[in-house]
Amino acid sequence: MNRILLLEDDALLAESVIEELEEAGYDVTWVQESEEAAEAAWEKGFSLYLFDVNVPGMNGFELLASLRESGDRTPALFMTSRNQIEDVRAGFASGADDYVKKPFDPQELLIRIEAKLPRSGRKIHSSVFSTDADNLAVFCHGRSETIPAKEFALLEFFLQRPNQLISPETIIDELYPENPISIATFRTYIKNLKRHLADCATVENVKGVGYRFKLL
Repeated sequence: MNRILLLEDDALLAESVIEELEEAGYDVTWVQESEEAAEAAWEKGFSLYLFDVNVPGMNGFELLASLRESGDRTPALFMTSRNQIEDVRAGFASGADDYVKKPFDPQELLIRIEAKLPRSGRKIHSSVFSTDADNLAVFCHGRSETIPAKEFALLEFFLQRPNQLISPETIIDELYPENPISIATFRTYIKNLKRHLADCATVENVKGVGYRFKLL
């Protein structure tokens, strides 16, 4: 399930957005301050950031800029009442993928979110690397290989969070909430996945911190 981090200090609007997103099948984490958002972004993996701009603490532009500086490339969309052209320019300059002006149509918001998130079927991630979720396959330098479902689920998790450094505990909690696997089993999955990725991508292990997916 795609996870969305929602930063919005207006509780009524947040409740409305959460209702729409959850009905559409998204898992939403809601925070009201930029510091909370920064902590959540670091501790958990998200598929997309949905940020207001005028929030307690640093504003949404500054928050996203800091995340981008740290190497976080999670798709991000601003939804804000700041509608001047200089605001739009600042939003994209901070690293946004899209910008929605309040008030907005909830259906338009959903359409824009869906456009930013991975779709099922074959997805091209680089000129030499792509995946096919329907057939649990990876394509590397023209070579096709089917991989086990557990390793493929792990791959999709990383693909939704490119270049994010994520602890093994967080990954296990996200992927196996009902039947957590051991760290030893998790490392075996990582080892197997790296072998399937061959010379197209890798899962980098930062000792004592976590794992990060990288295209080669």
